Amino acid sequence: MMDMTPQSRSILYMAISMAAHFGGYEFCRSATLALFTSQTTGFSTPAAFPLAMAMVTPLTLVFLMGYTRDLEQNGPRLALRHSTVASMIFIAATGIILKFLQWSPILLLDKIPLSRLVVGLAFLFQNAYAHLLYQQQWSFIVSVTDEGTNWFSSIAGLSSIAAACAGTIVSQLATRIGLSGLLLCTSGALGLSMLAAERAYSISQEYGFDPVEEITLKQKEKGASKKEETQRNLAARGKQLFERVPTLKALFCEVLAFQSLSTILNVCFVTKLKNTIVSDVARASYTGKVYSLVNTLSALLQFVIMPMTMKRIDTRLIWRAMPLIPVFCSIYQSLQPNASLALLAFSFCAAKCMDYSFRSVANEMVYVPLDFESRYVGKEIIGVFGNRFGKSGMSLFLSLLTYTFGNFGIHQLSILSLLASTTWMSASWWLSGLVPSQAETKDMVNERRKKDS
Repeated sequence: MMDMTPQSRSILYMAISMAAHFGGYEFCRSATLALFTSQTTGFSTPAAFPLAMAMVTPLTLVFLMGYTRDLEQNGPRLALRHSTVASMIFIAATGIILKFLQWSPILLLDKIPLSRLVVGLAFLFQNAYAHLLYQQQWSFIVSVTDEGTNWFSSIAGLSSIAAACAGTIVSQLATRIGLSGLLLCTSGALGLSMLAAERAYSISQEYGFDPVEEITLKQKEKGASKKEETQRNLAARGKQLFERVPTLKALFCEVLAFQSLSTILNVCFVTKLKNTIVSDVARASYTGKVYSLVNTLSALLQFVIMPMTMKRIDTRLIWRAMPLIPVFCSIYQSLQPNASLALLAFSFCAAKCMDYSFRSVANEMVYVPLDFESRYVGKEIIGVFGNRFGKSGMSLFLSLLTYTFGNFGIHQLSILSLLASTTWMSASWWLSGLVPSQAETKDMVNERRKKDS
């Protein structure tokens, strides 16, 4: 590590921070999903899962507004530290409370278990906090790297390996320490993530490439108008940003389209899983194994296939090719009147593998040549709000379909997934026409840094 440049060392520490975050997230995701779909602590009605997903967006908006204010007042380092500590405290408190309620159940209004309310809040939080943290981690990497996209597939691969390892041991941990214990493990992993992120920012500050310097420069340029900038509401700021940078607008639409598809496939998978596997621990174990497989395959793609692919194939072509496999899976799935759990898990895995490997890297490459506001504020709007709004919007739509038509089954959802996958393909093609080539990206980065210096 001593032979590495300061930029490389800071990126490595932030990659470790991201890996610890995603490793802990696998514990949290498996635990909260099992608890939410449990017959004793969760919600058994078919409309509960999509309805809960629809409620994530309001919580995400609260997180995003808090982050934006924190970023403007304290800079990216403290914003990441504050959001990580808050996540650690909430998740640890949830695990402790659920363990206590397991020993001493408490009823609200003499009929509603308090544990059900806690599980619902934990499920909502789990679906909101992860994107808030890792988008900030990626923002740092995109801002300080000199090598452009050369690091991106390896960074994503390290996170996939950590998540795969965590998913592999979910079953053993859940059996020994319970689902509430998994939440405490998540909190511990976030602590390690914060330490690594702090080290990354310390190196950038020591060697003079701290992203906060861009904020200081803009404050000097804008002077008093900075206060007015901070006070603008988030919606107006996002609208102006999308008008100024059309690429962000296209990426926002792509994110909405993909998350709509991902939500449909997820609802199919979770519904079949809940009906097939009754045991909470067994369900958490199966979920952990599925995501472990996804992350293992993603890591293989990121370390073996993508380094060769990204050097030889234009990024714009990758955007156009990514939706092909999910489209084919949706076609086959829609032709099955009674799809098996294995088939639904395969379709879900295919979309997630594409998301975690090629799409995650191509997504980050979009931000590399853009300015500070696009890389930090625009990235959070798209990565946090856009991702959650895509999921919540589709979840609300599915809840309305279930309420209107009653039994809106997996076969009907599979047909709907075909429409969503073709919509994603259209959005990806639109975005591919706006992103620059890798050579153009490098020139734009050099030009931006000359202006900043």
